Amino acid sequence: MTIIAHLTDLNFHHVLAETPGAALVFFTAPNCGACRNLKTALRKWLHDYPPLPVFEVDAVHNGGLVNALEIFHLPALFLYVDGHYHRELQSEALPARIHAAIQTALQLPAEDEP
Repeated sequence: MTIIAHLTDLNFHHVLAETPGAALVFFTAPNCGACRNLKTALRKWLHDYPPLPVFEVDAVHNGGLVNALEIFHLPALFLYVDGHYHRELQSEALPARIHAAIQTALQLPAEDEP
């Protein structure tokens, strides 16, 4: 099973630039119930599906990234490919729905990073 690694304002771009292929980045907050549900679903997804790197960013302590990506709600889930922003993902916090959202997003062209 793959772990969920943590990113910060300081290492976000560097780590993603060194991550080949697709990767998920999700923004959370300590007191966010929906964030905990998504994290639980992502752990199940990592167990049930071919793993991709998954990174968590604490939105409370990394305001620079929150502002740069124009995040207005939590949790927020983004797909990166070869270190580049691909698009925001919208999905129910269910492993099968997360997987379907990733597969659909990978078939679509990349969007501009906010």
